[in-house]
Amino acid sequence: MEFTPHFKRKRGNCKDFIKLAPFPPNSNGLRYHGVFNGLCVEVFNTEQNLIKTLHDNGCYGKGSNSRGGPMSGEPDESLLLGLEEACVLAYYLNILEIKDTSNKEIAWQAYVQAALEYDKEFVYKLAAYLYLKSKNWIIKSGIKFGGDFLIYKEGPRQFHASFLVLVHTSDYINHPHYVGKNLKGAQRVAETSDKDVLILRVNEQKDFDPALATPAALESLTIDETVIRRFNYTSFVQSKQK
Repeated sequence: MEFTPHFKRKRGNCKDFIKLAPFPPNSNGLRYHGVFNGLCVEVFNTEQNLIKTLHDNGCYGKGSNSRGGPMSGEPDESLLLGLEEACVLAYYLNILEIKDTSNKEIAWQAYVQAALEYDKEFVYKLAAYLYLKSKNWIIKSGIKFGGDFLIYKEGPRQFHASFLVLVHTSDYINHPHYVGKNLKGAQRVAETSDKDVLILRVNEQKDFDPALATPAALESLTIDETVIRRFNYTSFVQSKQK
């Protein structure tokens, strides 16, 4: 049976929501400015670039004083970017400048080292993030559902998330504490909000070292997809009758 993702539109006036670009515009060549605080990258408003524009074009980050985007209207509100999305904006799209708390710009390798101290799976999650972004998914954090990412068709203002994404490596799959009930628990959590579970298994070569990873080295990683969905007999029969 061919797999079809769920695209469940939200109620309200979201149908009239203006579709914006999947990536922030950068026609003036100016970059956003963010500070890496050890947990995330905090981006602030400037006269040239507003954090609302960065959020709306691709739905990056969340407002520091808001539930979703930076909508509080408070002048001191900032945009909090996850490690993966900040990395993509800074080192792939070149529209974000990341500095440390001492106001010193952070280069790629230093950023990777700092991110690995916080999350030892950062490089693999970054590879998964790039993989999903290449398929035009809108990506948000999945931590509140016990996963790595949530992915949307156009964004959380228009649609509910289609998948709860779990990023796995071969070491994780082969770990003695990995048991099927963990996966079943994730499926049950996702099912309560009408999502499917998407497992992305990141495969690496034997000589791959996450601490020394470069953008070119990430291209050597391969990713396998596995979708976990409860079998629906009625839907199966209807699909066969069409």
